[in-house]
Amino acid sequence: MDAEELLEKYARRGERKFHSEDIRGVDLESADLSGIDFKNANLIGANLNNANLSKANLEKTNLTRASLINANLGELVNSYYLNLTGAELSSSNLRNANLESANLRNANLESVNLQKAC
Repeated sequence: MDAEELLEKYARRGERKFHSEDIRGVDLESADLSGIDFKNANLIGANLNNANLSKANLEKTNLTRASLINANLGELVNSYYLNLTGAELSSSNLRNANLESANLRNANLESVNLQKAC
């Protein structure tokens, strides 16, 4: 699946569940994906700069080396075992996110909003 197909399903058809999708390197810059369900999805190296992922389900989502500069990840519904290894998160919003079991090894957290995150 490419970005165009995903956005078509999300925006026009109202689909929210994209479980176990392999969309490595997808370019979703500035996309409004609030409430999306990427459980077990592979988004290695994806471009999610300025994207809105508020209230998303990112359980077991692989965002290794993804770029999420200035992305909105506030109020994530589920982020258990979220993999953000080497991700670029500078200036992102992670307010109220539960990152207890997330892997943030080598992630850039410069200027990230972590208010009320745990």
